[in-house]
Amino acid sequence: QRLWWNRKTRLGILALGVAGALAWFFAPAWQGTRGTSPRPSRQAVTNVPKGATSGPDVISAFIEDPWRSQSAMLLWRDRPGSYLVLQGNAEYQAITTNHLRNRQLWPRDTSRIVRLLPACDTVGLVTHLAKLLETWPKPGQVTIVTAPTHMDRTMAIARIVYAGTGWRVVGSEAETGDLRPESQLRLWRDQLRASLWRLTGWDGRLDGNDCV
Repeated sequence: QRLWWNRKTRLGILALGVAGALAWFFAPAWQGTRGTSPRPSRQAVTNVPKGATSGPDVISAFIEDPWRSQSAMLLWRDRPGSYLVLQGNAEYQAITTNHLRNRQLWPRDTSRIVRLLPACDTVGLVTHLAKLLETWPKPGQVTIVTAPTHMDRTMAIARIVYAGTGWRVVGSEAETGDLRPESQLRLWRDQLRASLWRLTGWDGRLDGNDCV
């Protein structure tokens, strides 16, 4: 009787441990699937009250489309003291710089502009930004600028990657013609990859997502 009870107790403890680990692993992903996340406009994000976050204010844009960069630049100019992180490889960085200079939007003072080159896909872009911000003194707010059709998947990934970090993540829709539809399968795949990265530091890409 005692042997049976001890075995039952051990199995119960093991089951609780496994359930807890699974809950920790999948909780951020589950939160990212509960309806559509809010997508504040540029004006709405600009009007974040002073003191709403005690840490740095970071704006990040995925610059495969230069119009995303333009939306991010306009937002950055409206938020003095914020940092702008332009994410994309060297080719996209050059295209973006030329695009903004041709429209007289490139600033003279670039001390608060960061170029982040690595990453081949959305998961890599979000995780590389997270790794960069790990080195900052304290957490604050991150605003990710991307296409409206890309927003739900991006924010679902970000919820997982930034869970427990102290960083507040919001989205801002870019004015862009890149409105390619997303699929539910891509959302689930990238939530799984982001959860894997959160657990192991690897996002599932054999090349390490360091494409430059």
